[in-house]
Amino acid sequence: MGGLLDKANATKTETVEEVEVTVKVKTKPTTVDAKSSSKPSPSSSSAPKQNPELAMKLNIAGWVAIVVGGILALQGGGMGILVVLGVLLVGIGLIVQSERLAEGDMNVVKLGLSIFVAVIVAAGPYAALVLVPADSSMALTEIALNEDTDEITFYVRGSFDSATATISLDGESVWSDTLTLSNDRAKFKAPLSAFFDGNSQDYRLASMNSYLIDVTSDDDQTASSEITPSLMNREILNSGARISEVLKTETSGTTTTTSVDGLIVESIMGMFAPGEGPQDNGEHSMTNLGLTPVSTDYTMQLRIKKSGSTEYSSPVITVDGLDATWTSAVSGSKSGKTNGWLGLPGTATDSLNTEYIQKDSFYDGAGCYTFEIVITNDFYAGMTDSGSSSTGIMVSSNSWELDFNADSNQRTMEVC
Repeated sequence: MGGLLDKANATKTETVEEVEVTVKVKTKPTTVDAKSSSKPSPSSSSAPKQNPELAMKLNIAGWVAIVVGGILALQGGGMGILVVLGVLLVGIGLIVQSERLAEGDMNVVKLGLSIFVAVIVAAGPYAALVLVPADSSMALTEIALNEDTDEITFYVRGSFDSATATISLDGESVWSDTLTLSNDRAKFKAPLSAFFDGNSQDYRLASMNSYLIDVTSDDDQTASSEITPSLMNREILNSGARISEVLKTETSGTTTTTSVDGLIVESIMGMFAPGEGPQDNGEHSMTNLGLTPVSTDYTMQLRIKKSGSTEYSSPVITVDGLDATWTSAVSGSKSGKTNGWLGLPGTATDSLNTEYIQKDSFYDGAGCYTFEIVITNDFYAGMTDSGSSSTGIMVSSNSWELDFNADSNQRTMEVC
């Protein structure tokens, strides 16, 4: 009996232990799941909330910073390479943050491409300076003419301390200057009045004089370039005049009469074939049809003469580039262009408001009248030579027979 009771107790004990083990096994996962669900996921806590609008603003700001860095680098790093790198890092940081706000999780490929482009834009100029060999780092650039100051300007760029620039004409030095570079560049200014000695081209645009710029750095690097020939055409070499009658009609009772009241005078200035000249009927030839206008500084004046005596002088016309200005006795301030025929000042205006010189202002009976165009050049060959007798004054004479009292069929205004 005692043995049976012991077996029963043993069986009962084993059953209870199995139940407890079973319970423990079943409840353990439940406990673990409860604990894990109470903790936030690491990935969900690190991902920022998406904000497309703010992301776009940050992206724009980032690229603006990159462009600013590129501009600073192109200028030779005026603020220093550390500033450029600082701007670059700010721009990249803004782009990275905008990517996170836009995508939630960053697109590594897209972000990598953006950073690569940013580095090229902002740091490219510095990389170029490193890659360019030392003996090729000099540049002579931006050769231009400043019409306001009448100077030839140009830049010398490179990684050296100073440079000497020389302008030579047909192999002979006519101007020189030495400057210290700032931010790897120096701007040279050469006044035309210091070296000009004649036009680079003739009226056919064939070469006459060659103005060459040579630059040497303090570490013996060199560069050279010819000044654009058209910039060095500064002297008016040719001019001419043409005239046309202004008629006046008067009626007295049943009688109508027509007479000459004066002349419209026009002038042309620049460079053209020396064989061009006055023709009958007040005309002037221009057979080459290739007037080469000269953009420069000078003054011009019309003088009408008879038998060597000056009968009329017009107001002085001032020309700056191709712009002519003067003060008219009848119209006040006037202006015109010198790239073709220019109407000259007069003493009256016709029905079309065109100025003309009235007969009473210069006419002294029938005879040969000379219409002189007097040009006074600011820049001319020989101006830099103290021993030269050149004055820059160029006069063209255009003469016609005038007889205003003759019948209209007889007023041919023949060349005289």
